[in-house]
Amino acid sequence: MGDLILNVFNNHKALIIFFHIMSASVLIGSMFVIIFIIRPIGIQEKDISIKCGKCLMTLKRFIIFLVPAMLILVSASVFMNIGMGFEYGDPTAFIMIHIKESIWLFIAFNFMYIYKKYLNAKKAYRKEDYLVVQENIILIMKYLVPLNLVCSLIAVYFGILIKGY
Repeated sequence: MGDLILNVFNNHKALIIFFHIMSASVLIGSMFVIIFIIRPIGIQEKDISIKCGKCLMTLKRFIIFLVPAMLILVSASVFMNIGMGFEYGDPTAFIMIHIKESIWLFIAFNFMYIYKKYLNAKKAYRKEDYLVVQENIILIMKYLVPLNLVCSLIAVYFGILIKGY
């Protein structure tokens, strides 16, 4: 399996790196948009049922958008890690890659938690329990997505440091 990945990486190196950078950019950009553009628009709505419904619809689209970006990012990362042979190179770069992978793993688990909270909010919305819906949405929008954004920016910084090696 490793030989296949190495062969694919050597034949399509630029394309794999392009997908890796683009998926990270799309992921980070979408978090910026949801935090700084979309969230303030949802706050302005007066009717609680409409407000919660719009927020849930936005979160659903956000989650659907994230899944392919995360899959592309992880796939490209695996190809790059094996293809660039960091294991046999500089030990500092190898450690930094593992730190970066750990950060992205945390981000992935946090997105799973965001999805769980979204499902809880959706269930509460069907029962017209808007307080529970708001609690879940506030947790997602004020804490979990910004946490992922900060972690993503740290991971990008590690990627820039690794590229320097």
